[in-house]
Amino acid sequence: MFLSISAEDFGRLESYLPRGLVVSDESDPLQRARGRIQRLILMQRLHPGHKVPMDEVAQHVGASRTPVREALRLLETEGVVQSLPNRGFIVRRIGPEEAVSLYDTRGCLERHAATRAIERRSRAFVADLRALHRIYERVLSGPEDRRRLGMLVDKAFHLRIAEQAGNAHLTEVLANTFDRLILTRPMDGFPVSRMKAALDEHKAILAAFEARRPKAVVEAVAKNVEEGGAAIVAHLRRLDEFHAQA
Repeated sequence: MFLSISAEDFGRLESYLPRGLVVSDESDPLQRARGRIQRLILMQRLHPGHKVPMDEVAQHVGASRTPVREALRLLETEGVVQSLPNRGFIVRRIGPEEAVSLYDTRGCLERHAATRAIERRSRAFVADLRALHRIYERVLSGPEDRRRLGMLVDKAFHLRIAEQAGNAHLTEVLANTFDRLILTRPMDGFPVSRMKAALDEHKAILAAFEARRPKAVVEAVAKNVEEGGAAIVAHLRRLDEFHAQA
């Protein structure tokens, strides 16, 4: 398993992973190719801006280039890769302005989801959030190279709130927004201090749900999205300045 977590933790995360990431032997070549490409990114063997090795992917999944190309076209519609004329595909690299737009989208969706989720709060829902928060704590206390795994757990925590809101379309849009942020963000140089801040913000969200405090829930969710977005946008702008001066 490419995710270095327990089977129990994986079971809690599996339904929230990027679509097609986990495949079985019965999966068709397109889905196997899609999963392989996403795993290469999550394992940081492919980085934003890198060319996708179509032949390596085809060989790994035991197929021709055709399903690999179809998988890449599908990932392109989802904003994960980008085709270059006569040069194949590269992993997209998100820029600061796109990140601003995606986090603005997250803010709108998640404030609404939080409002509905606290209205529909249940013991099972709060128990799920507690379990996901514990996984987040374990992941973020580990090595820095597990940060993309931390992003997957972060996605699961927020999507569980969206699910409780009872709007499947909202949850689907939010999931795609997360996947674009997870798979197209350069990680080099991102401040490690943000990990502890994100953990504290999740703790505040959980506490507000446990205490049945609607206003505190919305405020805590909004703060987490805004602070996370600000840190990522600042990091992307620093990278752009660095490359411009190089």
